[in-house]
Amino acid sequence: MIDKELQELIQALSLEDKQLLQGWLSKEIERELMAATIEPVTQSSRELVDRQRIGNLIYQLEMVKCGKPNCKCTRGQLHGPYWYAYQRQGDKFKSRYIGKTLKLPQEKEI
Repeated sequence: MIDKELQELIQALSLEDKQLLQGWLSKEIERELMAATIEPVTQSSRELVDRQRIGNLIYQLEMVKCGKPNCKCTRGQLHGPYWYAYQRQGDKFKSRYIGKTLKLPQEKEI
């Protein structure tokens, strides 16, 4: 429950300031939820090499299978490693291929 003094301070704000506060609170809540989330699960066709969390994104360096039936990766010699960015969207993680080198983009949605 919100402290009465804090409630009175919020009520005294202008509508514009309340909207700014709401935006800030939404970002703060999202940041805390992201910090508490479970990391993305590595698929059976991938092998995790490294993981870094930067802002609301999780970067994973992974060795991967390509899926071609006669490829060396079907015999265990995986491709890579390659960097992928993961971001939670609802109950799932959405991923985006980054490449062989981790070049950090501006923090934004995947």
